[in-house]
Amino acid sequence: MHTANDVAARLYQTVSLLSRETDQILQEQLGIGLSQYKILTVLQKSPRMQQTIAKKLGQTEASVSRQIKLLRRQGMLTVNKNPQNRRKHIVNLTNSGSQVIVTAEKTLSMYHRTFFANLDTAEGQKLYKLLNILQKH
Repeated sequence: MHTANDVAARLYQTVSLLSRETDQILQEQLGIGLSQYKILTVLQKSPRMQQTIAKKLGQTEASVSRQIKLLRRQGMLTVNKNPQNRRKHIVNLTNSGSQVIVTAEKTLSMYHRTFFANLDTAEGQKLYKLLNILQKH
């Protein structure tokens, strides 16, 4: 029987591998990293303030600010002052940013199929259920 530490270590290794390879694929195919992709997907539903993005992603505002600057330079985002509070900024996704999300999702879908190819349908469903249980804690 594996200890909780064994399971946690294996899960951490798997998540690290998945994140690292996802970041590499996004860099090679689209010129953005995983952190930038996450920001784009957060903005997909509606514009948000930087602080809200950082909180939603569990990242520091400084880290999100750096990524937003890079995405803005690439034309994927616009940043405007909040009319109700001039010291805060609202971040919006551009058409270019929306297109990058669509392309990234197609690219990552192919990679994820390969990553999980060794699992049959029942194993994949069981893994999904187990991850949901863990995430609720």
